[in-house]
Amino acid sequence: MKFYKPLFSSIVIVIQLILSIISYYGYVAWGEANPEMNRLISRLFHGDSLFLFVLIIGFYEMQTKPSWFKTAIRIFLVCIVLGAQFSELIPIDQFYFGVYNTAWFAAIVTILLILIRIGNYSIRKIHK
Repeated sequence: MKFYKPLFSSIVIVIQLILSIISYYGYVAWGEANPEMNRLISRLFHGDSLFLFVLIIGFYEMQTKPSWFKTAIRIFLVCIVLGAQFSELIPIDQFYFGVYNTAWFAAIVTILLILIRIGNYSIRKIHK
């Protein structure tokens, strides 16, 4: 397995990690500021799984040779990060969850592509 120009994906992954940590502290601060509401409702935090989705897609982008597909994956990563961060500014109802679900689906497809790539690599190593 070889990595092709991993700098871009590394930067996007680190940015998403920082944004997820900031979002988590905001989540905890809201819970501490509103303890009576926090007990009544069940809130979910999606920042950690969104980071994992970006990590998986970024890892696959690092393994992809430079081509139009690598450029498309990079654009998709940037759209996920910016869409999740600025979802409150976009006047579409539940836009964040649209971005989240798209990233979830793309991460599952990416895991399958990584497994296929690992399988092909293993078969080539066995037959040599």
